[in-house]
Amino acid sequence: MTSPEPERIPPSRRTPETDDFPTGPAIGEVFPNFTLRNQRNEPVHLADARAGQKALVVFQRSARW
Repeated sequence: MTSPEPERIPPSRRTPETDDFPTGPAIGEVFPNFTLRNQRNEPVHLADARAGQKALVVFQRSARW
């Protein structure tokens, strides 16, 4: 007996599909300070990179978890 083929989920559909899916800060909400590594593996601190100026932060989801 063979097992059934697993359901295929299109990459554009978020998983799990629930109402409590985390979406990040709301518009106008203060963004928390954080540190991430850049393409040269150097730490970049949001507050230092902004130097007191406004910033646009964009996260691109590059993998389906």
